[in-house]
Amino acid sequence: MKKLIDSHNPKLLLCAALHITLLTNAGLAAQPDTTTLKAVVDVSHGTRWSAARANAWYARQPWLIGGNYVPSSAINQLEMWQADTFDPAAIDRELGWAEGIGMNTMRVFLHDIAWRQDEQGFFKRVDRFLEIADRHRIRPMFVIFDGVWHPIPKAGKQPDPKPGVHNSGWVQSPGREYLEDPAKQDQLKPYVVALLKRYGADARVLAWDLFNEPDNPNREAYGRDGSKIELDEQAKVKFATQLLRKTFAWAREAAPSQPITAGVWLGDYLNKPSEIHTLSLEESDIITFHNYDGPAEMQKRVEGLIKFGRPVLCTEFMARGNNSTFQGILPILKQHNVAAYNWGLVDGKSQTIYPWDSWKKAYDREPALWFHDVFRRDGSIYRQEEVDLIRKLTRRESTQTPNPGN
Repeated sequence: MKKLIDSHNPKLLLCAALHITLLTNAGLAAQPDTTTLKAVVDVSHGTRWSAARANAWYARQPWLIGGNYVPSSAINQLEMWQADTFDPAAIDRELGWAEGIGMNTMRVFLHDIAWRQDEQGFFKRVDRFLEIADRHRIRPMFVIFDGVWHPIPKAGKQPDPKPGVHNSGWVQSPGREYLEDPAKQDQLKPYVVALLKRYGADARVLAWDLFNEPDNPNREAYGRDGSKIELDEQAKVKFATQLLRKTFAWAREAAPSQPITAGVWLGDYLNKPSEIHTLSLEESDIITFHNYDGPAEMQKRVEGLIKFGRPVLCTEFMARGNNSTFQGILPILKQHNVAAYNWGLVDGKSQTIYPWDSWKKAYDREPALWFHDVFRRDGSIYRQEEVDLIRKLTRRESTQTPNPGN
């Protein structure tokens, strides 16, 4: 937190960063001062982006809006990317629906097991995904690691969904076996570097999220029955922080042209930051965060994070039963030019239409109020007024804006 601006020419970059930040936060970044941008964009790779460079990058983007995406045919990110279950037809169909309502980006989770199974096959599937997304004018933010839900992922056929249970089959990446062993953590470096070298100059890729909720204790989903398959919380934080620190270093070594980030999500990171909060906020090129609370809390978080002087992206929000709704949250994010990624897109095998309490409470039918997601599997819209708002805020009925590039 102590370094809000890092640069090679502090006076020039600080002035430029403040200029661009004011334009961005005022919603005027669509027409940036190109002379200023030219002066601050050309900086060296291998270190954290200066705030000026990050703001110059963000000024070239449209207002970013999309979802956290896994196809309806996949229960988790591993099933999405394994050869036998990769489903380009579903991806094409569903990203087409997203394009049709004005979405221009998706946050998409990868998995190290899919890469370790068959590196070249995995990359061919990522290539195919990018071809499809590009055709629909959607630029993904790829998530490399994930600390959420089942800690022992396994290759091969994935489990069937547990009826009525929210996200019953999601898996961590890496699994506990790799996370709790520093030597095995190091075996993940080739995966990170290979990804960023192959796609680090690909204009179809928006950004890289290095580690989703790395310190998530998964209290509600695992370990309640005494099986203790998840690490205890203190150990989880220790090893997750260790791997996140390494991943930032590996990513800097690969030097992608896109920004890298790791989001803050738990606790009072604005006033009492933990070690992992500080690491995420001080090493990220762009600031990302999750918030599933109502408008007042979202406003507070946004106002606190924009003080860092960097682009701010909300990479998870929208839990209708928790008062985090499109109608309540999107106008706040749009006002501050904060990117908006709701959880979910299509009701499918992840079953995130069910609320979080489905881990404890049985549901034998579709809830009257969906927790997440926008579309039914047949492409029909859950709530038309939500889609109308997205279209209104993106100022278009369909996506016709060309890719802005990095």
